[in-house]
Amino acid sequence: MKFLIRIVPVVFLSLCFTNTADATQAAGSAASSGGMFPEVVARVNGQPVSGRDLESVVRRELASIGNPEWNSLRAEYRYELFYAGVTSLVNSQLLYEKAVASGTKATSEEVDAETQNFAKNYSSDAEMNAALARQFLDRDSLKQKLEQDLTLAKYLNTLVQTITVAPEEISKYYAENPEMFAHPDLVRASHILLPSEEMTDLDAQVKERAENLLARAKKGEDFAKLAKENSVDSTASAGGDIGYVTKDSLETTFADAVFGMSVGEIRLIKSRYGYHVIKLTDKKPEGVAQLDEIREDLTNLLKQNKAQMELAGLIGQLQEQAKIEILFSPGE
Repeated sequence: MKFLIRIVPVVFLSLCFTNTADATQAAGSAASSGGMFPEVVARVNGQPVSGRDLESVVRRELASIGNPEWNSLRAEYRYELFYAGVTSLVNSQLLYEKAVASGTKATSEEVDAETQNFAKNYSSDAEMNAALARQFLDRDSLKQKLEQDLTLAKYLNTLVQTITVAPEEISKYYAENPEMFAHPDLVRASHILLPSEEMTDLDAQVKERAENLLARAKKGEDFAKLAKENSVDSTASAGGDIGYVTKDSLETTFADAVFGMSVGEIRLIKSRYGYHVIKLTDKKPEGVAQLDEIREDLTNLLKQNKAQMELAGLIGQLQEQAKIEILFSPGE
C-alpha cells in the first residue's frame, strides 16, 4: 500500500553566516548587475555563489504566490527568501565538494544523457534556449548544473543505502503513531482510458473501441496487457493500476462508479476525460492499516528520517570547517 505515508525529500538546513561589512561593500549593489542580486552573493571556500542562481531559486518561490515584485515584499519576507535561498545554494556547494572529495562524480555520459532528456521537453533548440535564458542559463551552464545535481544525487543515494532500520524500530514507531496509519474507505482499481472525441463523428468509433475492450476484459483477457497496449493514461505502464485511492481524490464520475462496484467487476463509463474501462481489484473499509501492509513504506520513512539527521550532522560539520562569506544583504 502506497497511500499512507508521504516521504518528504531532504530539504535545505538552516545555516549561520558570518557577514562582514567589508565583504558587503565589495559586492556592490544588485542594480549594478542588472538582476535581482549582485553577480556574486556569497563565497564558499573561495567558490562564488551566483546571484543569478539565487534569483532563480527566489523566483521559483515567488511564482507560487503569483510573481509579486521583489521590492513590493515585506522586508522580513525578503530576508527570509534571501537567506533560505542562499542557505540552499551554500549547502549544495558544501555537499558537492564533499562528494567530489570522496570520489563520487557524475560521468560525462550521465550528464549527456540527462541533457538529452532535458531537451526532449522542448520542440526546438530555440524553444529550449529561450527557456534556459529565462533561468539565466545557457547550454554550458545547464550541463554544469546537471553534473552537480547528478553528483549530489549519487552521493546522497550512497548515504541512504548505508542506513538500516531494525524490525523493533518499525514496530515501535507503528505502535506510537497509530493516527498516521488511519484511513477512510479505499478502493483499488485499474482502468483503460480512451480519449473521447465529443462533437465529432469519431466519438462513436472511440466508444465502440471501448466497448470492444470491455468485452475482451470480461472474457478474461489480461487486463494489465490490454491497458498497456491501449490506455492513454499515465498508468498504462503499470497495467492501468491507480493504487489505493479515496473517493475525494478522484474525478466525480469516476469516483461514483468505482466506489459503487464490487471487487472483480468490470465496467465502462464516460467521464470528462474520455471512456474508461474499469476493473475494481480491492476494497478497504475505513480503519487502521496493519503493520504488514505498510511495512515497506514505514521502513522507507524511517530511513528517510535517519538520512535527514545524518545529513544535518554532516552539513553542520562541513559548515564548521568551511569559510563562508555572505557578500550582500537584501535590505540594501
